[in-house]
Amino acid sequence: MILESYTCDLCILQKRETVSHLFLRCNFAKACWQSIGVSVITTRSLQSIFRQIKDRLAVPFYMEIMILMTWSIWTVRNDWMFNGIDPAVQQCKRKFISEFSTLLHRARPTMIPNMTVWIQSLQ
Repeated sequence: MILESYTCDLCILQKRETVSHLFLRCNFAKACWQSIGVSVITTRSLQSIFRQIKDRLAVPFYMEIMILMTWSIWTVRNDWMFNGIDPAVQQCKRKFISEFSTLLHRARPTMIPNMTVWIQSLQ
C-alpha cells in the first residue's frame, strides 16, 4: 500500500509501523499489554517476545489471550483511524475483557473455571 507516511501515529517516537511495532513495540500496545499484567522486553526477537508473554501469563490459554489482545489493539486503533474515537488503554482493556468473556461460551468445560478466575482478576 502506498501511503504518505509509514510511521506510527500513536507513537511519540515516530517509528515505522510494522506488524511487530503495531502489536508489541508501540508505547500504546505496550500499555495495553501491561493493563492485563503483561510486560515484556520488546527489543528482543518476536519469538522471544512471544515466549516471554507465554511465560508471564503462565496459563494454558495464553494463545487465546495473545490473539484477543492483538485484536483489541487493532480495533481500538481502527476506531481512532476511521471513526475519530480517541484511543485509550482502558478502552482496549474493556474490549479485551468483553471478547474474552465471549470466548468463554466456546471454551472447553474443563478450562472455563480457570479462564473465569483469570478474567475476573483483571476487573
